[in-house]
Amino acid sequence: MQETKVTLIYFGLLLFVFLSFVPWVVNRELALLLIQVLAVYGAVILAFLSGFVWGWDDGSINNSNLWFAIGFSLMGFCVILLSINALEISLILLIVSFQGFLSFEKNTSKYFKNNNKYAEARKLITNLVTICCITSIAFIYNPYI
Repeated sequence: MQETKVTLIYFGLLLFVFLSFVPWVVNRELALLLIQVLAVYGAVILAFLSGFVWGWDDGSINNSNLWFAIGFSLMGFCVILLSINALEISLILLIVSFQGFLSFEKNTSKYFKNNNKYAEARKLITNLVTICCITSIAFIYNPYI
C-alpha cells in the first residue's frame, strides 16, 4: 500500500511540471490559462490532502486536527477564487498552503512519522511543487514575454 501511495504522489507531480513549463513555449494567453489551471489543480490536491486527515486511523486524529484540515481545504478554495483575478497571489498562497500542510502532517501524523519512504516522498514532492509555482510566478513577471 505504501508503495502505491508513493507512486501516485509522483504521478500527481507530472501535471504540475507540465503546467509550469509549457507556458514558456506557448503564447501568453494560453500560458496564463495553463498557470491558472495549475493553481486550480494545486488547490484541488490541497483539499484532497486535507480530506485525508478525516480518515487518519492511527490515533493522531483529534478536534484541532479536523479544524486544521478544514482550514487547509478553505485555503484551497481561496486559491481557486484568487486565481481568477490575482493569479500570482493565488500561487503564493498555494506555496504557503502546501508547505504549511507538510509541516502540519509532519508534526501530527503517525503514519508520516512511521513511514520514512512516504515522508521523504511527500517532502520532495512538496518542494518540487513549490518550485513549479515559483517557475509560474517567474513567467507572470517575466518582462520579455
